[in-house]
Amino acid sequence: MIAGLFVNGFKSYSQTSYIHLCKSSTYKFTTIVGKNGTGKSAILEALNFYFKQGFWNANKQSKNKDDMFISPVFLIEKVAFNKWIDHSPEFKSQSSKIKKNLESISRFLWEEANDTFKGAIRRPYIVDFFNQVNNLKRDYQKDYYLLVIGRDVDSKNTSKPMSGYEKELDSISLELINSVIENYYTYIYIPVEQHASSTLKIDNVQMQKIMNQNVILKIEGLLKEKMLVDGKSQSLIDHINNQLSLFVEEINSTVKIVDDTYEFKGQRNRKQNLTAADIVDNILEGYFSKRTLKSSHKELEDLSSGEQRRAMIDVIYAFLKNKGKENESTGRNVILAIDEPEISQDISHCFEQFERLERLSTEYGNQVLVTTHWYGILPVIENGTMLHLSESTSYENKFSIFDFYNYLDNREQFPDEIQLKSMYDLAISLSTYIRKDTSKYLLLCEGGTDKRYLETLLDTKKVRVIPVGGIDNVKNIFSLLVMPLKIDKKSNSIKKVLCLTDTDPNLTNNTDISKDPSGNIQLKRLQINVEKSKVDLVNLDNFNPQAAYKVTRIEDVLSTKIYKKVLENLLNEILEGSDFEGFSHANYSFLEDSLFTNLIGDTQFLHCKRVEATKRKPDFIKFVESKKTRLSYDYVSEFNRAYENEQIEDIPLLFQSIQEFFKDEVLKPIPDIVSSKQTVS
Repeated sequence: MIAGLFVNGFKSYSQTSYIHLCKSSTYKFTTIVGKNGTGKSAILEALNFYFKQGFWNANKQSKNKDDMFISPVFLIEKVAFNKWIDHSPEFKSQSSKIKKNLESISRFLWEEANDTFKGAIRRPYIVDFFNQVNNLKRDYQKDYYLLVIGRDVDSKNTSKPMSGYEKELDSISLELINSVIENYYTYIYIPVEQHASSTLKIDNVQMQKIMNQNVILKIEGLLKEKMLVDGKSQSLIDHINNQLSLFVEEINSTVKIVDDTYEFKGQRNRKQNLTAADIVDNILEGYFSKRTLKSSHKELEDLSSGEQRRAMIDVIYAFLKNKGKENESTGRNVILAIDEPEISQDISHCFEQFERLERLSTEYGNQVLVTTHWYGILPVIENGTMLHLSESTSYENKFSIFDFYNYLDNREQFPDEIQLKSMYDLAISLSTYIRKDTSKYLLLCEGGTDKRYLETLLDTKKVRVIPVGGIDNVKNIFSLLVMPLKIDKKSNSIKKVLCLTDTDPNLTNNTDISKDPSGNIQLKRLQINVEKSKVDLVNLDNFNPQAAYKVTRIEDVLSTKIYKKVLENLLNEILEGSDFEGFSHANYSFLEDSLFTNLIGDTQFLHCKRVEATKRKPDFIKFVESKKTRLSYDYVSEFNRAYENEQIEDIPLLFQSIQEFFKDEVLKPIPDIVSSKQTVS
């Protein structure tokens, strides 16, 4: 993956800058935000130049060509890369030498380079780079090559600003290393002004990268492929040449009747037969040019600009998704860079487009870089990196980088344009969405963990679950969705929306929250109801300071049998029978005949076997909750396995309440469950 980028003299970057692009090889989705003119698109264009697909767009203030360069920072998984290069037709003869040199370069950058920058040459961009290297060391030094390599303004190979490692090279050139990198990665760049109709032609180079197909090689392969013709094994191109030769002989036999000196014959020392390359262009023109992408029988150029943009992203998503999870050892490591995916889009489609792009990264392993002015996606992304570019002319204040995993922890550091605009953009998009006939029901929840649990049983073809980054954001978006309904009495949401939160220990007074006159958009909190053996969805404005509230989170109302299993597996794996803080976790057990899965408060699920275990119960719960994200993934995996094997014995009470709210069949079908027990009327 590309972890960062050094750039100087390109577009808005008049001086050397280091741009931190990605914080994790697991979550390679990066959103680049900032106002116009801050240098967002320049980052993607600079990478396009490095991969030999663009031209140098010089900064007008940069005068010294010797200082102009673009050098990406690559973090390359060793096992996958080594497997690829050992089998690469182009590089396998030199694979040992290449791996040896990459190991030397990597060792220098991980361990030695930092000490070579002292005094005046230790500029802020150097400090930023080594800060990132130090953050990556623990998790990546052993298993990943670290490489800084680039091109200057004349496309010549360079290692700036890490030129110190060139002394480590042994019988290898920067040109060869750059060639290896270009072949190992596939960089697909979609700028704002790119036309879908030209990009999505099958014979277009960009389209062939998306398809992972070289159309010319495909045609040549078909022409050269051996087949049984007239009882002989020969290629199509050989058969054509043979038949044409016979045809020419027949013509010559006719003209020789007049004078046997007449003859149709090729020039001496010139090739006599057709090759596959001779007819490829004609096939491209005569076959593929007549087969253009259409939507509802309409040519792309006849669609609106927004529809064209959407079609382009849809096709990219379809091919990369169909390819499945990335296997880096195949040498097709896609880096997809899209400038403003939301441009010209109907606002209701923005969320869906960004959701797909994030999925290409998180589920299918591609690195995805997007620039955007639509901040509605920010509260929704669970993992990835956000890079904010300010208008400051000071390098120290130019770049701010955030981890989406800690979005809530860092939001107070966000500029106002991000904090406020992200809520408004998302609310406007959703407000438009719920008024469409084809839309699904919406369920807004607090975070990605909630979303994972909810989607175990909710039918995602009927309900779209959107995590928005905490209870405050759930309430804020609810208010923004309801506001138009209070202004325009005729306005009405077509589909129901459930804004769902936990019941926290410190329940606040929410009686001032607006209500949807139609009742279609509602704000509810989860509440365990022990007396009635159910999970209530209680209006958040139902506040009584004298009442006792039972803390309820989504983890408290799951399938007891499955949650018990994943808890036990996790504890056994992590602790491996050892003591936990001085006593054994075997002093605790989980009871699957409990209705609820809550660990906090009065619970029949968590059983303390000894007095000492009861005293240390808060510490034990704290330890379990520190593994919250891991538990959610394990639970989903175990639930899906049980679902596929038809081993789900009952529907958790939470989902019965959700189905009752929507008054529709919004759950996945579960066979062999007694309908009278589980179905909600």
